[in-house]
Amino acid sequence: MMNLNELARYEIVHFHEQIEKWFRGEMSPEEKEEMLALKKFHGNFRMISPTGACKDRIDLADWLPSVYAAKPGIVLEVKDIKLRFEQEGAILMEYVETQTGGGADNKRISTALFVRHEEGYLQWLDLHETFLP
Repeated sequence: MMNLNELARYEIVHFHEQIEKWFRGEMSPEEKEEMLALKKFHGNFRMISPTGACKDRIDLADWLPSVYAAKPGIVLEVKDIKLRFEQEGAILMEYVETQTGGGADNKRISTALFVRHEEGYLQWLDLHETFLP
């Protein structure tokens, strides 16, 4: 079984692979359904976007359908994934995300707090993104 650090690293990479496919409009119906279910996002999920907007899980659910296939050709790259803090059932990670193509080239640094669901997988609880110069 993977430890929290391994689970969090996997979740960060996997989610960015999925959201890239989402933006490109390249998902199977099953993948779309899974993405829209937001199973990996805690009920109290909160995100602070690079522009400072505060969004919750409901906002995420409303936003996702509006951006399906909205950025064809976009490439997301995640690197510099670091463990910032860990305690039983919770882990704080930091990573850098670069978006190129799709009309919005940008780079951002993010911190993500994950909590372990009772079924063992991790859920995103808090995400804070800041644009990098």
